[in-house]
Amino acid sequence: MTTDQAMTTGPKTACALLTSSGTLHDFLTGLAGSIAHELGGGVACSVTVRRGPRVPVTSGSSDAVAAALEETQYITQEGPTLQAVQTGEPVRVEYLPADLRWPELALRGTADGVATVFAVPVDGDLAPLGAVTVYAPRAEALDAAARARTAELAGQHAVALPIALRMFEYAAHAEHLRVALTSRYVIDQALGVLMSRHSCNARTAFEVLRRRSQRDNVKLRKIAADIIVSTTGEAPLPPGPIPH
Repeated sequence: MTTDQAMTTGPKTACALLTSSGTLHDFLTGLAGSIAHELGGGVACSVTVRRGPRVPVTSGSSDAVAAALEETQYITQEGPTLQAVQTGEPVRVEYLPADLRWPELALRGTADGVATVFAVPVDGDLAPLGAVTVYAPRAEALDAAARARTAELAGQHAVALPIALRMFEYAAHAEHLRVALTSRYVIDQALGVLMSRHSCNARTAFEVLRRRSQRDNVKLRKIAADIIVSTTGEAPLPPGPIPH
């Protein structure tokens, strides 16, 4: 790989993953895998983002070892990844089995054959947005050149991560809106059935629906769908496209 190719691997990979990933976790997992593959040396990697001023965070890992060590940090609320995110400074663990700062992480990492750890913050506009953390079975796998390349990749992905956050948050918001609109549409159909059946207004029909939902401990949308099916013999129609 040439120097020019190495410099563009990070952004190109991130762009490809943005278009192919279905969730933020998928994107971060792919990113972690690509970083681990580029660094080589049998390393494992995690990419973590902070979705607000506090934990919880979301992460993706290149393999089960990195995933387990990230989970240990989230459970104990301490470790190199979280410290890098919180302080904005790189964190290096030269020899994990002898490190006294995070005993539970050291115990788990030693059992998984991890010898050294390096966590690099990913900068955001006002505070660190996340971190790239690399776990290696041998100290030489995270030598000065590997640590420098890890920091370089973290800097490159400082552009991609906020884009991914916004993109997947918008997608989730759009899906929530779609579900809410569909539920409202089904409920409105059921209200029409009840108004016709009982010769009542919409408020009274909704009260009938609400009481049945509470009595049966079933969601309002499910009660509404059952009313439509029992009346028409067919499932509720989905909302049609919005007219232009």
